[in-house]
Amino acid sequence: MHPPTDDPSTTPTRRERVTPHDAVAPGAAVPLHEAGDEQGAPVVLLHRRGAGAQVWAPTLALGSWSVRLLAPDLADLPGVSEGAVAAYVVDSLRATERRALLVVAEGDAAPLAVEMALARPEAVAGLVLLAPDEHTARAVVERLRLVTVPVWAAAGERSDPGAASSSVEVPGARWLRLPGVGDEPVTEHPDLVIDLVHGAVAELAATPRPQDGRRYITWVSSEACVKPSLSR
Repeated sequence: MHPPTDDPSTTPTRRERVTPHDAVAPGAAVPLHEAGDEQGAPVVLLHRRGAGAQVWAPTLALGSWSVRLLAPDLADLPGVSEGAVAAYVVDSLRATERRALLVVAEGDAAPLAVEMALARPEAVAGLVLLAPDEHTARAVVERLRLVTVPVWAAAGERSDPGAASSSVEVPGARWLRLPGVGDEPVTEHPDLVIDLVHGAVAELAATPRPQDGRRYITWVSSEACVKPSLSR
C-alpha cells in the first residue's frame, strides 16, 4: 500500500501532474490523461468497452510515487479499423513515451492489451489483466499463448463465481487475488490496483523477463489465486 499523503516524511517530492480530460499529449493521436512521476516507469491504463478513460479517475487521483500513469481515452477512434486499433494505440502512446510500456487492462480491454503486445512486442514490457470475466478469458486465451512478455491476471476475491470456477490455462501467467474486492477492482479499490501496478513494475525492473522458462498454470481458477496482492 502506498504511504499516507498526510505524513510529511512520506510525501513524494517528485513533480506530479494530471492532464485535463480533453488534453492531448504532444504528437499523440488519442486524448490522454496522465498522472504520477514523469521519470517513472510508464504504465498504460486501458478502460473497458463502453466506458472512457474517466473510469481511471480514482486511480489517477491517487497519483503515484514511482510510475508514470497514462490513461488513453479509446471511446472514439474515428477512421481506425478494428484490426489496426492495437498498433494505432501503441504508436500514439509512443509519440509521448518511448520506453516499453506496462499495459494494464480492465475487464474486456484484455484482448486489446494482448494485441498490443503482439503488434508491437518491443514497445510492451508486460501485461496486467484486471478482472476479465469468463467470456473474455476464453476469447483471449489462444492469442495470449503467443505473448512473450510477463503476464499478471488479477481479480477480486468476491468476483463472479462463474469466472473463478472456469479452467483456462495460460503459459507463464500468474493469477492474483485482490482481497475485499468484487468484479470491479478499478472502481472498488483503486489503491489495490496501484499496489499491484507498483509490484509488477518492481518485478520487471528486477528481472525484465521473469517468466522465461514458462510453465502452465490455471489462469481463471480460485485454486490458482495467490493472495494478497503482488506487492504485499
